[in-house]
Amino acid sequence: MIGISIELLISWVLLRLIFRENLAILGFMLSKKKLVLVISGFLLPLIYHIVLQLSIAAVVENPFIKNQQYSFAVFANTVWFIVKGVLVEELLFRGAILLLIIRKWNLAAGLCFSAFGFGIYHWFSYGVFGQPAQMITVLLSTGLMGLLFAQAFYKAKTIWMPIALHFGYNFTSMVVFSMEKNTGSQFFVKKFILDPIHPEGVIPLLLLILYYVGFPLLCFLFLRSIKEQSQQRI
Repeated sequence: MIGISIELLISWVLLRLIFRENLAILGFMLSKKKLVLVISGFLLPLIYHIVLQLSIAAVVENPFIKNQQYSFAVFANTVWFIVKGVLVEELLFRGAILLLIIRKWNLAAGLCFSAFGFGIYHWFSYGVFGQPAQMITVLLSTGLMGLLFAQAFYKAKTIWMPIALHFGYNFTSMVVFSMEKNTGSQFFVKKFILDPIHPEGVIPLLLLILYYVGFPLLCFLFLRSIKEQSQQRI
């Protein structure tokens, strides 16, 4: 919480000194139209990952089952962990600094900052620094999402848009399907430790491709459908 407060303070100082603006320029206040966009941004990764993970589970015959030891305390702690992480990352990479770069240079420069900064940041948060193959993989995967989240902020004119996309993605993978080692078993867990079968053919290959590029592609199409909120300058 201290880190988030410091980020907000630094953001306010930057905006006041450089643009004579306050934090409102980041779009914290939502109109009804923007609220619908933000809710859609949360539901998009939620629905996508539910469909994808259940499809994969069916193909490998390893269904998800409810974690009988799951408690509300575990749920609340994990959600707070996700909220803190998402807010810290979004305020850093889609906040005042991104806005400064877009205004001083252009949107392309801002997108590059968000993509490369987000990717490099995850070298350290994922603990892959010094491992070239993993560094390239992380830079490409998280960098692409950083670019899309920045585009979401620019088009919707509210930082809640990338926050919703980011939170929805992390919430589904961590809480719904227990796919994060740091947070352990959550709501659903796999019935078997190892998948009973390893299928071959077109369908498993398609699911593998969707696992890595499906959500970025869906997010890109979703952002293309959003009409830029041209009445507000960022």
